[in-house]
Amino acid sequence: MKLGVTAFLTFVILSYAPAYAGNVSDIVSGMSAADKRLNYEGIFVLRKSDKMMTMHVVHGVDERGVWESMESLNGEARKIVRHNNEVISIYPSHKLVTVSKMGDKPGLHPILPENLDKLSNYYTIHELGDDRIAGRETSVLNLQPKDAYRYGYKYWLDNETQVLLKCDLFDENGEIVEQMMYTAFHDHAAVPPTAFNIPELEGYTRQILNKNRGKQANIGWRVTKMPQGFMLTHSTIRSGDDNKSLHLMYSDGLASVSVFIEASESSTHRLSGASKMGALNAYGKQMNGAQITVMGEVPEATVATIAESMERTQ
Repeated sequence: MKLGVTAFLTFVILSYAPAYAGNVSDIVSGMSAADKRLNYEGIFVLRKSDKMMTMHVVHGVDERGVWESMESLNGEARKIVRHNNEVISIYPSHKLVTVSKMGDKPGLHPILPENLDKLSNYYTIHELGDDRIAGRETSVLNLQPKDAYRYGYKYWLDNETQVLLKCDLFDENGEIVEQMMYTAFHDHAAVPPTAFNIPELEGYTRQILNKNRGKQANIGWRVTKMPQGFMLTHSTIRSGDDNKSLHLMYSDGLASVSVFIEASESSTHRLSGASKMGALNAYGKQMNGAQITVMGEVPEATVATIAESMERTQ
């Protein structure tokens, strides 16, 4: 059964030899600081499965905080504007705008996490040397999972700004299943405020996505056999005309897994068993009148284990 799910940037790292510890920590620390101090823009290409998406990205910092804008340059017109942790997503063809909070996610596009100590339990990291991306010198990091529940990653970070310029995602067989790469990148002294303007949205449907930091006791569901390291990071309740759905997000600090729970009769997923589309694996089942769909850029074993161990708590 083919996966009938589309996502805009469904989206979205470690043990290392002591000889690399200082260099890697410096790189990651510099990258985290870059989000809070740099102004830049660029074009990046995202390849998911057999689809290519080209995005124009603008990042800026002013007295009001951090701003980001991402606008599609091919395919369906889409634009996302982030101000600090608030995200406005605009879908002109659907006359839809959504407003949500980002929670702990530091940016709109892939980024290396800061918590290396925690992630060292699940990934091994190696520094591979230097390379050039978009005409800029980069440092290359390779990250390998220590178990069968995660994918591998390779990151190219700009030596001057520490911005992530390229990311490859590897499946359990070592095959590249997803890529993100800047084809043009420029840092600026300042970014024009007009880069973050929100167009007039007259006639648009406005949807507020309320996300809460999750506590399993308040959700009504729990996972009884969670792969080691994955923790509930937030929950979202979405209410439609005749349907109410629950979205749970679990993460190990790098990989993320989404769990969607809807009433069976009104579910839009209706997936039974496993399905795969590029890097995205999904697994669906029906239980107690609910459709449970688990998906993420992780191996099939991860989504299957979570789906099969879901349990009502109330």
